[in-house]
Amino acid sequence: MRLIQKTLWVPVLILANAIWPYPSAHAAEVTFTVTNLSSAQGVAISPVFLAFHDGSYDAFDQGSAASAAIEAVAELGDSSGLAAAFASAYADGVSGSASATVNAFGPGIFLPGGSGSITLNLDPVKNRYLSYFAMVVPSNDRFIGNDEPMEIQLFDEMGHFLGLNFVETGAGIWDAGTELDAAEGAAFLVGSNATVSPAQNGLISFDHDFSAYAGLATPGGYNFTDLPGTATPLLSISAVSQVPLPAAVWLFCSALPAVMWRRRKPAAITG
Repeated sequence: MRLIQKTLWVPVLILANAIWPYPSAHAAEVTFTVTNLSSAQGVAISPVFLAFHDGSYDAFDQGSAASAAIEAVAELGDSSGLAAAFASAYADGVSGSASATVNAFGPGIFLPGGSGSITLNLDPVKNRYLSYFAMVVPSNDRFIGNDEPMEIQLFDEMGHFLGLNFVETGAGIWDAGTELDAAEGAAFLVGSNATVSPAQNGLISFDHDFSAYAGLATPGGYNFTDLPGTATPLLSISAVSQVPLPAAVWLFCSALPAVMWRRRKPAAITG
């Protein structure tokens, strides 16, 4: 009887180890889908830079001057500077850029209704949080992104995937404070050169006022007439994950029938 009890404990211990939190050794494959929720004549959104970290990555702060990397995102939709800085500072970080593949314009720009996906392998401990950044156009220096590094959590403290259905509205649009609002120098307007930069020398602040571009023609084939308000749905980021099941679970399942057989066998002999 004592031998049987000891045998029964073996798969139980295996299962306990299987379901106990298993952090960095088991990466989670996560697919992120980005969608521009704007109405037909609304804003477009540049390819979205996604950075996954431990909760300490803070690319900008409200009320501060924009870094060169944030300025590049806000004025040109260029996230290469952010990507380089993130890779240098966060050796365990993971990053990628989601570009539009449906209803897209040019280099993966999300036209109204546009969407695109990216799949990445994430460490449930080292990549628990998501930060995102993209330019909102037409504009001179409007962008979206989370100022709070821990705002978007993907995994809990035990390494379990939480899922994601994040929605940003017009209230979350930032003005980088680097360029004056005007048709001149604005990105995504017909006849405007986005590299022309009438300097503002301001600070980062919330600003969803796009009146400077109202009614103007965009290269996306429509006039910009649906200006965002504070409650206007702007962008969604959803995520689904395929988390690998530890091999110990399968070991437990294969061991269980043998254990049950060993439990019954003595009863058959004594009967």
